Amino acid sequence: MPADQGLHGNPVRLLFVGDVFGSPGRAALEWGIGSLSKEAPLDGIFINAENLAGGRGLTSAKLDECFQLGVTAVTTGNHLFDQKEAEFLLVKDPRLLRPENYSSSCPGSGHRIYTLPSGFRVGVANLIGRTFMGPADCPFAASDRLLSEFTESPTPPDFIAVDIHAEATGEKQALAFHLDGRVDVLYGTHTHVQTNDLTRYPKGMWFVGDVGMTGPLWSIVGADPASALSKYRTQVPRPFRVAEGLALFCALLVTIDAAKGKEDPGRVRDVRLIRVKTEG
Repeated sequence: MPADQGLHGNPVRLLFVGDVFGSPGRAALEWGIGSLSKEAPLDGIFINAENLAGGRGLTSAKLDECFQLGVTAVTTGNHLFDQKEAEFLLVKDPRLLRPENYSSSCPGSGHRIYTLPSGFRVGVANLIGRTFMGPADCPFAASDRLLSEFTESPTPPDFIAVDIHAEATGEKQALAFHLDGRVDVLYGTHTHVQTNDLTRYPKGMWFVGDVGMTGPLWSIVGADPASALSKYRTQVPRPFRVAEGLALFCALLVTIDAAKGKEDPGRVRDVRLIRVKTEG
């Protein structure tokens, strides 16, 4: 069924959520999905879940919590393998992605096409940066390969979104120029700090350097301030704890007119960067 027929003229609303950090992040995620769903249905929900379980990695139980909220698919990053279940989950569940530019011998995949109930197809890709990060293959070459696979698919995506999990702003911006006109949205994750740089690039791609963390507000990138501050001041490692209290919900909401062609500049109706305090 063509996407425009399946949608009956309704816009497609896609939500991209920043690093969901521990139990405060999962509660904030539930709050955010519920709040935005009151405005209009969310057709696709995509989250970065590398900090899902206690701030370090993910588990099947914590993933199931998110899928029960309506999450479509999950991207990850450098903390993916902090929990022993990750390798098994990458093989078992196609909703879980790992960075595409990890070694080819790494289990799982870094890109897939997800068909929404309306018939609209979203191609999602997960890349990881190399500057100030662990070893990885070239994200630029990896993006070229996965885009070729998307194009050659018998059912190519109607919309392409890429999560670049990276530390360096310059590396993310370089990838933005590399992908402008080839993907619809490039959004950064990893730093846990939302950047005020939502921009439409010259060839039509939308970019934000970091969508921000969905997790504890009064924290040091998610961690309890007391333990994190002690390490910065003394160099002595302290037990890691997820911070408590108020939480942030950070996300990118994209609204698409699926009846319009890919080359139509009005196809993306609205792009909204969200940063809201919750009681999660």
